[in-house]
Amino acid sequence: MSDTNVHVGDQLAEQFASLHDCDGYVVLAVDPETGEADAHGPYDGLAATCQAQRLRHDFDHAELGDVLVRIVRLHRPH
Repeated sequence: MSDTNVHVGDQLAEQFASLHDCDGYVVLAVDPETGEADAHGPYDGLAATCQAQRLRHDFDHAELGDVLVRIVRLHRPH
């Protein structure tokens, strides 16, 4: 695994650790060049982290390193 992938994995782990109570998590992938965004989920925390890492790996493998992958909290209306 490259240093870049390790760094990205560390960033994703930090995001997961900083998330608070919510109804689940959504993984967002945003292409800043096209403005296209995809949402994946909802997931529980661990599954969201794993999905984000898979997406990051896939985008890096496809040489799409500029695509942003983030985990966001999901709050359903009550």
